[in-house]
Parts: sequence; structure tokens; C-alpha cells
Amino acid sequence: QPTGLYYWQTDFAIGVDNDPSTFFRPPKSSGSIYLNSMMYRELLAMVYLSKQLDLDETAVQYQKYAEDLRESIREHCWDERDGFYYSVDLNLLPVDPDHVLHQNMPRDWHCLIQRIGVWSGFMAMWAEVATPEQAEIMVRKHFYNTETFNAPYGIRTLSRMEKMYNLKASSNPSSWLGPIWGISNYIVFRGLVNYGYTEEARQMALKTIYLFGRDLERFGVLHEYYEPENGEAVLNPGFRNWNYLVLNMIAWME
Repeated sequence: QPTGLYYWQTDFAIGVDNDPSTFFRPPKSSGSIYLNSMMYRELLAMVYLSKQLDLDETAVQYQKYAEDLRESIREHCWDERDGFYYSVDLNLLPVDPDHVLHQNMPRDWHCLIQRIGVWSGFMAMWAEVATPEQAEIMVRKHFYNTETFNAPYGIRTLSRMEKMYNLKASSNPSSWLGPIWGISNYIVFRGLVNYGYTEEARQMALKTIYLFGRDLERFGVLHEYYEPENGEAVLNPGFRNWNYLVLNMIAWME
């Protein structure tokens, strides 16, 4: 792939089920910022494991893979206009030098940025792909924006300004069209910690601790995802796994 980015083969079982940048899109067309942030950290994990096994040459190779991917993400997924990281569209026709209407100026870009306000743009801070200058813009323009992401109980998984914003309960696919999830709250929190935004990280931690504590007090269980404005549980009582990351937030607060 000319961009150097990873992409989803299909929209099936990607974790963020109905993320509009991938959901119902053509196969192999989504250069997802979510996926590429994950893969950058995976490559760094391979560096660590290789060093632990005294595989120094392998560690150097994976370090190069990681650095190349980081630069590709910065080049293609950062949007200077909006000051945010986005997924990109790879679904472009091949360059045909014989095409009459194209031949005098064939495209010299390999993807098109998807300016869809998805929470996973903040993952560039979690993965430490964003530069400090980019992180400052993201916090100032997007973390604090109550019209888009910032809600009383955390970060909306889709900006409230998007036409696709929808809080209707849904399972398989689970809804990432705006509801609050424990995992996205945590990843945004960790990104803020990474770049030294201690007060903002504290706000995220408190919102999440209160959200889950309130759920436990009322129902004795945690749920899969929640209403952004009032913290009401939407679906799947008894949902656990990554919700327990709130314990890391509590430990950080202490």
C-alpha cells in the first residue's frame, strides 16, 4: 500500500463495530487511525520482546517498521485544517496514464482523509504518535469541545455534530456512534497522561469512576456502554473485561 498504512480487510469484528470510517465501506478501503495506532504499539511491543530474547537484529528491524509507520500516520492521518487525526480512504481508482481526462494531471495523492469526528483520533496520543504540538491542538480544540466529544460522562465515541450520531441500543454491531465506553474513556485518559495533561486526565478519571460507581450502586453490575449526557446504562448488564481499567484510573488518582 503506497501510504505505508495498515487497513482493514472488511468491516467485520473490528472492535469498534460500526465506526463510520470503516462500517459498510468497501473491503480494504479503510486506513483506520484506530488500527494504525494499535499496530504502531504492536510493533514497539515486538521491539521490547526481541530485546528480552537478545534478538538484537530483530529488534532493530521492528524499530524501523515502527518508525516508518509513525511517519506514515503523521503524514496521511493528521489534518492540519482541523487539528485532529482521522482515518483515511484508500478506495481510489488506479492511475491510468492513458485515461484521456486524467493524463495531463494524474493524482499524486494515495488516500483521501476522512473528516469524520471519531474518538479514535485521540488514539494518536495514546500511541504517542502525535507530536507535542499536535497534542496541544487536539486537547485545546477537541478534548474541551462540548459540542463534539466532551460529555458529562466522558468522551463521545462519535462527535455529536456528525449526522451519523445515534444513541440507540444495538448489539452485533455494538454502537460506537456516540455512546460512552469505558475503553475509549480510558485510552483518551492515558493519552492525556502521556503528554502531561494532568488536570484533563484527572477530569476523565473522575468522570469514569463516577459513571461506573453509580452503575454499581444502582444495579450491582457494569454495562457495555452508556448515554453521554446522563450516564444511563444502554445495554448488556454484566459487561466486565476492559471496564476494569477504571481500577488503573483509581490507582493513578491515588
